[in-house]
Amino acid sequence: MRNFFVIFILSLLIYGCNSINHFDNNIEKFNGIIKKNTSDSCAISSYISNINDKEFGRLFSEYIYLDSSCSWNSFQRGDFEYLLKSTLKLKSMKVVERVDYENYEFTTYIIDDKYYVDLIYKYSTYEDLFILDYEGKYYSLLRTKFDKTYTNRYIDKLRFKSDYSKSLVNMNFINSYFSRERETMYDK
Repeated sequence: MRNFFVIFILSLLIYGCNSINHFDNNIEKFNGIIKKNTSDSCAISSYISNINDKEFGRLFSEYIYLDSSCSWNSFQRGDFEYLLKSTLKLKSMKVVERVDYENYEFTTYIIDDKYYVDLIYKYSTYEDLFILDYEGKYYSLLRTKFDKTYTNRYIDKLRFKSDYSKSLVNMNFINSYFSRERETMYDK
């Protein structure tokens, strides 16, 4: 009995250390996807993608999977917003709608007081997925999965058309969005 218990515990430890539980990031199902891997010492499996899907139109996504010994130094969505705004030299980027469901955050922005764009932010302990939806179609579909009565009031407004392709992972070396946690003398 004792041997069985030891083998059982060892099996759990080995399985727990070797399994990576990526959440479903839904990006692979799109047509017209151009995916680029991104790298950093803290990022295990990360990429950006530009998508031109027949059904949903143009999307940009960034998927980040951090090593368990790393952590964000600030709020992830705020970092994404700042990099987007500064890279594209936007005059203004205001939130007109934001709602949370489970581990999703849905945000609609008005850019330069004129153009609308939607952001889907999905998160878990070590994973983050940002989807910038230029046309609002995928955003609308995903929101209705959480709220059957949702109607996107901004989908027929003038939409933001710029092409964004920066990566938080690639820019981490310069901006220190996340870093490896330091070991203290108390951890030893």
